[in-house]
Amino acid sequence: MKEHSILLIDGSRASRAIISKSIHKQLSNTQLTDVESATTALQYCQTSTFDLIITAMSLPDMQAQEFAAAFRKNCNDSDTPIIMMSGDFTHNIKNDTASPHINGYFDKSKGNEHLIEYIQSYLSLSLWNKALRCHVLFVEDSPTVTRVVSNMLDNNRFSYQHVNNAADALTLLAMTQDPDNTDKAFDIVLTDIQLEGLMSGDDLIREIRFGLGLMPDELPILVSTSPHPNRTDHINKIISAGANDIIEKPLIESLLIARMSNLVN
Repeated sequence: MKEHSILLIDGSRASRAIISKSIHKQLSNTQLTDVESATTALQYCQTSTFDLIITAMSLPDMQAQEFAAAFRKNCNDSDTPIIMMSGDFTHNIKNDTASPHINGYFDKSKGNEHLIEYIQSYLSLSLWNKALRCHVLFVEDSPTVTRVVSNMLDNNRFSYQHVNNAADALTLLAMTQDPDNTDKAFDIVLTDIQLEGLMSGDDLIREIRFGLGLMPDELPILVSTSPHPNRTDHINKIISAGANDIIEKPLIESLLIARMSNLVN
């Protein structure tokens, strides 16, 4: 079995010790390098390669997003996924700590057990590399949003096909189910919940699940939606229809790519 290599960056010696202990205990065949500062991490990355980089949000010499940008620019293995840990997950989503160079965000309040599971999802499934090869069905009727999200997908080297209504999306999905069809099958659906035409995003999800019979583990569906006054009920309705996950607008590139990457099995 191939040995995985992880770089851990955290200014807190105690935090590094706790995370290191959990990784060594629960992840066999894993080599861990832990450092205090981003500067030291960048020096390591000049001569070593890693399967995954885990960093605290605030480091002694710079913020995680600054480190990530420097890593992408200056290090040889610049496609390595980077996870940022923070105790203020809501702040990460809504404020300027998000970065197009960071692939995933972990809420430290979930504890080390969930952190290990999150790390495993990147190591065992090679999510980042697999995401780069996946084919996306992108359903969106707003020309502005289509342009913005298409740029995000292009930036991260996803292949995708765009349609602006549910009926066209279902036609394409039905075609890929035909054994005689040679078109590439879709690995994930990214759809707005409000679509032009007779069918809404809810209708599209239900037709995918119950009309075409494509279950969540066969074809993940990520739904983009505007903030809703009855947020909990709104989210429950979408998940009940058969969506795997939801992301709220305005979309942040790093969060969108991380969510999609984690849904590709």
